[in-house]
Amino acid sequence: MRPKIDPLSCVMMALVGAMWGLHGPAVKLAFVSGFTFPQLVFGEYVVGTLVFGAAVLAQKTPWPRDRAFWRTMPVAGVIGCGVPLFLFWAYQLGPVSIGATLLFLYVPFTQLLNAIVTRRRPPGRELLSAALVVAGAALAADFFGAANAANLRGAPFAILAAFCFAVFFVVTSRLGGSGTPALRSFTACALSGATLPLLAIFAGWDLVPTAPAPAVAAAWVVGLGVFGQVIPVFLLVHFGPRTGSGIGSILTATELPVAVLVAAALFGDPLGAAQIGGGALVLAGIALPHLPRREPAPAPGDAKTGM
Repeated sequence: MRPKIDPLSCVMMALVGAMWGLHGPAVKLAFVSGFTFPQLVFGEYVVGTLVFGAAVLAQKTPWPRDRAFWRTMPVAGVIGCGVPLFLFWAYQLGPVSIGATLLFLYVPFTQLLNAIVTRRRPPGRELLSAALVVAGAALAADFFGAANAANLRGAPFAILAAFCFAVFFVVTSRLGGSGTPALRSFTACALSGATLPLLAIFAGWDLVPTAPAPAVAAAWVVGLGVFGQVIPVFLLVHFGPRTGSGIGSILTATELPVAVLVAAALFGDPLGAAQIGGGALVLAGIALPHLPRREPAPAPGDAKTGM
């Protein structure tokens, strides 16, 4: 049975993408205030863990007894930590528009991983979708015209973020109905947040902000955590099932144009024919697998009855 689609749910899903699109430029502004990317990632995970943990306690959510849940979530938590970590790293090194566009490479990465796991070749429409996303990302990032430009320094980290996102998606999709959305979000945030200090020890990162005043630092961390993780995830959980994953993925793709336009307005990020055309190809690639399929016309003999 198809989910009932209402205008409010569509607006809320588009709002989720828009909030994620605003999140990148906000992170860039936080760098100007003196934060580093590991500090922002760690702060957001702390906020997410506290908020989702409070939701789990309020709902009196029972802990899953499924062993697959407890085998899968630690892997998802560690891999999931790489998504904001590499993405924020890319934002620190280069334009937000390029990092946001390259993040959508998770689409072909997901298809590739699913093909490896299931040992099945993706349908032709999905292959075309992947090709459009890859071509759009390459065009928007201007890989061919500015391969040695300084604004591509963050590109490898954005690609790593996309790969981590694809692995996270593939791993968590195997959970089935184990655990409520609040419990999954809490577990993922808590495990990712616990992973980051271990990485910081080896990398020499300082996770405690030192540049801004304590009140300013708290405002930045809470604001980014609430508006970058908590509210979008809450809206996604509540309104996503009403639109379905297909239409939902198309609507949340508003992240890309919002990120590109806002970054161009605030920081002068590249915004020309290449960026607009590349973004359009990426959005087309996301929408293609979810477009209605035309049913083949029945053969003349099939219309006869009595057979």
